[in-house]
Amino acid sequence: MIELSGLRKYVHDGAARLEADIKFIDMPVACPAETIYFEVDEDCDFVFSTDTYDAFVLVGLYLAMYYHTDLRIHGNISKKLYKNLTWYIQKILCDFSDKLTPAKIFVDGFATLIPSGNVIGAGISCGVDSFSTIYDRFVREDDPDYKINALFIFNCGSHGGFGEPHTQITFKSRVKRALAVADELDLPLVVVDSNLHQFRDEENKNTVLFLSFYSCMLSMQNIIRRYYYSSACSYQSIKKFGRKPRHYDLAIFCDSYLLPLIQTERTELIIDGCQYRRVDKVKNISDWDIAQKYLNVCLIQKGADSTNCGKCSKCLRTLLTLEILGKLENFSNIFDVEAYKKDADNYKVHSLMHLDEEIFLKENVDLANEMNFPMPVKHNCYVLDNRVMIVEQ
Repeated sequence: MIELSGLRKYVHDGAARLEADIKFIDMPVACPAETIYFEVDEDCDFVFSTDTYDAFVLVGLYLAMYYHTDLRIHGNISKKLYKNLTWYIQKILCDFSDKLTPAKIFVDGFATLIPSGNVIGAGISCGVDSFSTIYDRFVREDDPDYKINALFIFNCGSHGGFGEPHTQITFKSRVKRALAVADELDLPLVVVDSNLHQFRDEENKNTVLFLSFYSCMLSMQNIIRRYYYSSACSYQSIKKFGRKPRHYDLAIFCDSYLLPLIQTERTELIIDGCQYRRVDKVKNISDWDIAQKYLNVCLIQKGADSTNCGKCSKCLRTLLTLEILGKLENFSNIFDVEAYKKDADNYKVHSLMHLDEEIFLKENVDLANEMNFPMPVKHNCYVLDNRVMIVEQ
């Protein structure tokens, strides 16, 4: 059995921490850590609530399902979240992975959760998805009940492995970029550190990552009334490609219908971005000066380097979209556009060859057709030294 207990909040070394003990009891594996925690600057200690274990239950339940045991919580959780976890969420997770089995959840009781926060939040990674959400829900939104009034960045796995030296370097670099954007938008930024990624391994790291994002949000129910989570995929692409990422990418598999179930009586999580294709999001932000200065999609970039390499898969797909839209030069200050141009022909042919295998490739090809943008055709191409050569017309 996995047990969660000892929920507490305290301040140490200038940081406020929400923490609970976790134990693996009578199990053939060692628990990766004795505690699970969330941490913010001590001036923000009011964001954490100690009346519910909601922030700890998602990763705890996943581990119980993964190790085929049950979850015991020595405290209270949201009744709404408990019912959704019991009736619906476990079924979705079992559909996602054959290695998961349903687990029983034992709790002491249910927390009386009364809505009290007034924060309308969103995450900021400075990627296409988060910028599109911020542009729509802050720049273009007039309704104060739905207009973003705070930004959040979480250290729970997307910046690297737990305890690895480059992880904190990368995280600090991204926080610096996020702070620059928040300052320009005159929005507060809440930085949350955690050790949730200490509980992942290579086999389940993507699943734990996304559950960790949701957990960080739930840790701040004291202030968050509504939170926009930026999804990578459109409703249409999830319908067409949703089964392909089974076992390894929880977000693409079920974001659009899992997240609405991760609710409590006082915090609403909204999936944002499914209404767009990725190429439409790029178009949405392509004239926004903030995106032109701070967009960051690179897989290779590490540490304090702020230039997108122009040749990794995410840079290539983003720059191809911008080229099709005629906006490539607008982003030349933050992308190595010359590196992209050297690989552009290869990537265009690759996109045409694999468009039925990956949604983002298909979206770029579809956009090219819609914009009458010339793409290579098979009979004009040949391969020389592993590079695609295109016969000039």
